Amino acid sequence: MTPAATATPPARLRSNNRRQWLPTIGWGVMAFLSIAIAAISARYFTFNPAVAAETLRSRMVNHDPWLFLHVGGGVIALAVGSFQFSRLLRTRFLNLHRWMGRVYLAAVAVGGVASFRMALESFGGMPTHFGFGILAVLWLFTSAMAYVRIRQRNIQSHREWMIRSFALTFAAVMLRIWLPLFVGVWKIDFVQAFDTISWLCWVPNLLIAEILVNRCRLRLAI
Repeated sequence: MTPAATATPPARLRSNNRRQWLPTIGWGVMAFLSIAIAAISARYFTFNPAVAAETLRSRMVNHDPWLFLHVGGGVIALAVGSFQFSRLLRTRFLNLHRWMGRVYLAAVAVGGVASFRMALESFGGMPTHFGFGILAVLWLFTSAMAYVRIRQRNIQSHREWMIRSFALTFAAVMLRIWLPLFVGVWKIDFVQAFDTISWLCWVPNLLIAEILVNRCRLRLAI
């Protein structure tokens, strides 16, 4: 046996180990960002207009109930949703996983309806009305499908729809990442940036979700 041949198995082993750790690292980053944005967004419940984003300040001043339903549903969905992908939670604490799933779906139902209502009057005009409006509809639809599939005991399909649902929930995180980049770093006009980000915060997420779903299907087929 040649030296090159003997070196191959350890190299493959290291590669496999890295592949096993990557999903865990990715989940950790996703969970951290989700909880961080949920905690930051909870500031709206101080009812202080000074802490509100510029695009939402008038709603805060007027104590718009749709704003607080939107924020409340989004905060809970972000805080709870990422843990639904924890294998440890699913295997060792199944009842907790189920109850957290119910809380997540209820939060999406409230937040999704409020998000759609707010999209009809969103800052930026038609591009954001459609961008955030379609996001709200898809958020509600994917979450409803996840519920339907688990009621049918189709666990694999349920997981696929939950991946899509949380990808849309994660739009709240991406919006807060993209906006400072567009306005602060790239010096793009705020209105133009906001119009673009009303789509950019969720369309790539959904594409990545479909890639993950297809990879899961391929693994199951092997």
